[in-house]
Amino acid sequence: MKLFYSPNSPYARKCRIVILEKELEDRVELISLMPSDNPPELIAANPLGTVPALVIDNGSSFCESPIICEYLDSLSIKNPLFPVKKDERFKILSLAALADGIMDASVACVMEGRRPEDKRYDVWVKRKEKAIVRTIDAVASQNIDENTTFNIGTINMAIALSYVDFRLPHLDWRKEYKNLSNWLEYMNKKPSMIATAPVL
Repeated sequence: MKLFYSPNSPYARKCRIVILEKELEDRVELISLMPSDNPPELIAANPLGTVPALVIDNGSSFCESPIICEYLDSLSIKNPLFPVKKDERFKILSLAALADGIMDASVACVMEGRRPEDKRYDVWVKRKEKAIVRTIDAVASQNIDENTTFNIGTINMAIALSYVDFRLPHLDWRKEYKNLSNWLEYMNKKPSMIATAPVL
């Protein structure tokens, strides 16, 4: 199998962490590329031209991180990350979805900041930033801590919060949410988080 990714993509980071946690390193070749270059191998795997994209052994491909992560999780019974029981599953998927929303809003702010200054829509950026902070506030009320089960929900949320730190440090969410900040520090010490950390 081949996973196309870019090093600082939070979406691809999810897949890379699942690969490590499921001990699938020998089965998945990681191929780093720049989606903006429209590399033909990426376009062949994913006509949207985005990462991550996974090409499996039969030549089929999957795009978008939620389905890739769940597919990877299904390949091994080791360290299950997606619960089977209905109530637990949807609770965890809901947390994962909130994390994806934080990532989406953060990436949108980053992309807007790369436009020429006179073409930026600052009101729109502020709206996205407020959504990020509101969502962090909602997540903080769930009292996630070191005893919370490690699963796709907590993986996603750790990545999302780390991405906010990386790309939008001015939001300074840690000052207000100490417990959540402490939890993220705990998560960031995991080998899979260290191995996939974004780089400047």
